[in-house]
Amino acid sequence: MLGILRPACGRTERKVRARRPCLSHTKRLGSWRLGGFLATFLVVIGGQAATLFAANASTPSTTSDQAREAARRAIPLSRVSREYRGKVSQVLKDPSIYRRLPTEVVDCQPEMFTMLAQNPEVLVEIWRKLGVSKVQLVRTGPNTLDLTDGMGTTGTLVIVEQLCEPGAQNRIVMYSEGRYEGKPFTRPVTASCVLLLTSGSMQETNGRHYVAARMDTFVRIDRPSLEILAKAVHPWVGKTTDRNFVDTMTFISNFSYTAENRPQTIARLAEDLDRVDAARKNKLVRIAHECAEAGAGLRQASAVTRSARK
Repeated sequence: MLGILRPACGRTERKVRARRPCLSHTKRLGSWRLGGFLATFLVVIGGQAATLFAANASTPSTTSDQAREAARRAIPLSRVSREYRGKVSQVLKDPSIYRRLPTEVVDCQPEMFTMLAQNPEVLVEIWRKLGVSKVQLVRTGPNTLDLTDGMGTTGTLVIVEQLCEPGAQNRIVMYSEGRYEGKPFTRPVTASCVLLLTSGSMQETNGRHYVAARMDTFVRIDRPSLEILAKAVHPWVGKTTDRNFVDTMTFISNFSYTAENRPQTIARLAEDLDRVDAARKNKLVRIAHECAEAGAGLRQASAVTRSARK
């Protein structure tokens, strides 16, 4: 049954399949790559649509001081719980690596995008079932998740602040602490990461919705001796992370398209998500049917328009 999702995403499935090796490529880069790895697999969203769309869909990644300061200001520390406020502030103040991933714009129903953004374990479990990734992300509380990649990396992820409004006008901030044990290091390496993903949406004249999103990543490595190495190879690793982010956005767009045209496929898939609770499964199915209704409305309106032109 799971295989049915791939042909249903026919618009860009070849593009996604061609890029899939990038999803596992970062696993060979060593322990300090934790921040980029998390940025690849955790889709967490936030921001203002007008700003993102004005930036243009092809806005490239950057490590500039200007972007870093803007991202810092966009994170409302006063809204972060006291338990994590100091930790988040420390990473933002003195990151080993900062990178703003490319701004991506995709055809996607905003409600589906926000659902996957607020519940990244749903997206990761879908990938696991489809054989795209072996990463496991398990929710342990209202805002906490445990992560493992099966290759030596383990970590915790906490949603420390979020503001989600209709139309995918969202801001979600996450804080993560991770640990890697394995080659080429003789002892464990730990790192902390703050992720800010911003998104918004707009509706074109043809009725289609487009979601724009970008992610800012701050990584603080707890072993100063590794910072020089991390910064030296960051340009190469950063490009891999950029590609993975693009793949993630493309997958979400395909998933939304499938929901519009074959909501029953999403419903069957939801039943197989063993690590997702019933409430989130039901929400995913409900949104899939809402996407289908919206898609049917667009097709009907398009048919009426074509008939009127004849």
